[in-house]
Amino acid sequence: MKLTNTQLQNFIGRIKLKEENMQKYRDQINNLKESLEKKIKEDKRTGMKVTKYLLAGSWKKRTILRPTGENPIDIDLVLYVEGDESLKDDLKKLHDFIVEYLKDIYPNKDIDRDVDAEGNTKSIKITFSGTGLELDIVPVVPISNTSEYVWQPQRGGGGKRYVTSVTKQLDFARERKEKNTSFTSIVRAIKWWKNYKELKPVGDEPGLSSFVIELIVSHLELVEGIENDIESGIIRFFRFVSDPNFPIIKFKDAINSVPTTFDTPIYVADPTNNDNNAAKKLDNTIWKEIINEANDAFDSLFIAQSKIGEGDTIEEWKHIFGPKFNITKED
Repeated sequence: MKLTNTQLQNFIGRIKLKEENMQKYRDQINNLKESLEKKIKEDKRTGMKVTKYLLAGSWKKRTILRPTGENPIDIDLVLYVEGDESLKDDLKKLHDFIVEYLKDIYPNKDIDRDVDAEGNTKSIKITFSGTGLELDIVPVVPISNTSEYVWQPQRGGGGKRYVTSVTKQLDFARERKEKNTSFTSIVRAIKWWKNYKELKPVGDEPGLSSFVIELIVSHLELVEGIENDIESGIIRFFRFVSDPNFPIIKFKDAINSVPTTFDTPIYVADPTNNDNNAAKKLDNTIWKEIINEANDAFDSLFIAQSKIGEGDTIEEWKHIFGPKFNITKED
C-alpha cells in the first residue's frame, strides 16, 4: 500500500520541532542576537574583532527535528572574525579569541571547549539551561579577494581549515526548498532514520551527517528531477545510497574541482566549493553499515507497497523509522 503525502506529513509533523514549542528557543536566540549585536556595535578595538554573525544549520534551513534525549536542539552560530591576516593560519589564536569573546558576553556560562591530544580545538559549544539548546560556535575568517567566501576551521579538530561560503550554502538550501515543497519533509524523514539507526557521527566517531543527507537529496533533485511525492523521494534516497556504484557528487555552481584522490569511501562536495568533502566523517566500516541499512530500508518499502492492508504497511515503515512511526494526525 502506497502512503500519500498527507499521511506522511502527519508523521513528519510528529518528528519535527513544533511551532508552539519553538518560542522558548526563539526567546533564547533573540536574547543571544541582542547581546551579539550590542557587543559588535560597541566594540571599538581596531584589531581582531567579530564584525557580524549568522545563524545556520538545520534551524535556519527548516529541517530541524524535535529534541530527544540523545538529540537536543542545536544551532550553528557563525562568527565572522576580521582584523588579523594571520588568523587563517593560526587556528589556536582564532579559537582563543572566540572563547574570550563569548565569555565577555556570557560571563556566567560555561563555554565548552573540546580539544584533541595535540591541543587543537575540536569544537566550542554553549548549552542553555532550561531548554537544553546547544549553540555550536563556528568561527570564520572572511577572504578579502573573494565575495562571500571564508576560511573555516575543520570541525572535529585536526588543525585544518578550508574555504567555503556560509551564505551560499544557505542560499543553496533555500533554493531546494523553494523548488520542491516536499524537500524538507524528505530530508527530515531520512534524518530521523539516521538517528534511529544510530548512524550519525558522535564525538570523534564516524557517521552520516545531516549535511550529507541534505546534499545527497539535493543531488538527486538536480540530476534525476524534482520529486514531490515524499514516499518516492525517500525510496529514491535509499536506492541511491545502497547502490555499490555510488558516484562522486559535485555541484556545477561551486568553485574548484574535486581532488584526484581522497581517503573516504565516498565524496560529497560542499555545494559552494567542490574541493571540500562534506563526507569526511565517513569511514569504510560505517559506510558499509549505512549501505546495509539503506538496502534494508529500500527492500522494506518495496514490501510495504505490496501490502494490501494499512496495518501491514505501517509495520514495514516502523521497521525503518521505529515504533513512533504513525500516519494519523496528532491531536
